[in-house]
Amino acid sequence: MLPGQIYDSNFATLTALLTGLHVDIVDCGRVGDTLAATRDALLDAAGRADCVITTGGVSVGEEDHVRAAIEQLGTIDLWKLAVKPGKPFAFGKITSEGESCQFFGLPGNPVSAFVTFALVVRPTLLALQGATKASPHSFPVRSGFSRDKGGPRQEYLRAVLEHGSEGLVATPLKNQSSGIALSLSRSDGLLIVPPSEGVSQGEILQFIPFSELGA
Repeated sequence: MLPGQIYDSNFATLTALLTGLHVDIVDCGRVGDTLAATRDALLDAAGRADCVITTGGVSVGEEDHVRAAIEQLGTIDLWKLAVKPGKPFAFGKITSEGESCQFFGLPGNPVSAFVTFALVVRPTLLALQGATKASPHSFPVRSGFSRDKGGPRQEYLRAVLEHGSEGLVATPLKNQSSGIALSLSRSDGLLIVPPSEGVSQGEILQFIPFSELGA
C-alpha cells in the first residue's frame, strides 16, 4: 500500500452481512475526503438505491464531511450512539428528485462498523422486510472477568464462551481495540455491559451470539 492508504475491510464485511439479508447491493465505490465529493457521491447513491450505507467520515475530524453533506441533501435524525464501540454514527434521509432515501453512516473502524450494523442497521432492514423478529436475541451468561467501574456508554465486548460449573461463562478478549477486525473471528459474540457499572466475577450479564447478528 502507498502512504495514507488502508485496507478496505469494511466493504467485505458489510457485503457478506448484507448478502445474508437477501438485498440487492450497489457498490458506489470510495469517496475522497472533500465535502463536494462526499455530497456528490451520496446524491448519486440515493438515486440508485432505497437505502445508503457509508463507513467512515461520520466523526468530527477535519476530513469528516458526511454530516455536513447529509444536512445539505436531507436531514440528520440521529447523531452518535451511547455505545462502545460505535459512538460515531448517523441516521437520516437523503432527498433525490423528490424521493427520500434512508441513510446510515457507520464508523470507519472495522469492529465499530460491524457492531453498529449488527445492532442498528440489520434490525432496521429486517423490519422493513416485514420480519416479526428483527432485534437480536440475547441470553444470560456469567461474567468471566471483573472490574471496578465502567464508562458512560453501554459496552459490547467481544468475548469467548466456555462451559463453567454454574453454566456458560463469557470472557472478553484482552484487546478490545475497535481497529482489530481479526478479534471478531476469535470470539463467539458480544457481552453486554451496562454503562457506569462495575462487573463482578460470575455476575449475570447478557450475551449476543454472532449467529444472532448474521455473522
